[in-house]
Amino acid sequence: MKDVLLALSICLGACTSIVPSTLLQLQGLDPLSADPADIALRVDLPDGVALLPGSGTLDLRAARGDGAETSGSFPVEMAGDVLRVAPAAHADLRALQAEIRAWKAADPDGIKGSLSVDFEPCRIGVGLPETGKVSIYIRLAADGPFLPLVKDAPIEDALESVAQDPLKPCA
Repeated sequence: MKDVLLALSICLGACTSIVPSTLLQLQGLDPLSADPADIALRVDLPDGVALLPGSGTLDLRAARGDGAETSGSFPVEMAGDVLRVAPAAHADLRALQAEIRAWKAADPDGIKGSLSVDFEPCRIGVGLPETGKVSIYIRLAADGPFLPLVKDAPIEDALESVAQDPLKPCA
């Protein structure tokens, strides 16, 4: 399956495209206390590439030092050009956040975790662009601005699996 791992994970493949000032502002964001309704992403893709509707998830995982793990995968919906956790999943995500916060309160240094957003890319039309740029913006508060997280990353970094297996059509 060809997944586009957005936000922080895409930064690993496109490090020269990370916007340092946004990363500094993100240091104050705690995914364990952030309201799922307030966090939003916007992804700019080149012509000919889109995100397959219904394929998105936000994944939150945590592991304790004793080997116990917890995780959840929550559907992400596209509203125009903004990605958000589906409202029906907000309560479940909040419950998982509370569980992980309790773990962290009991063992502040023994918890490791990750937060990611996955989508399957798809193609519009018959061909794919040979070159192009991908940008990702994040909003941390409902009334806050979108901040550039990844700016103008080469599409080949974001969609490295496309060369091995062609994208499905979006329709």
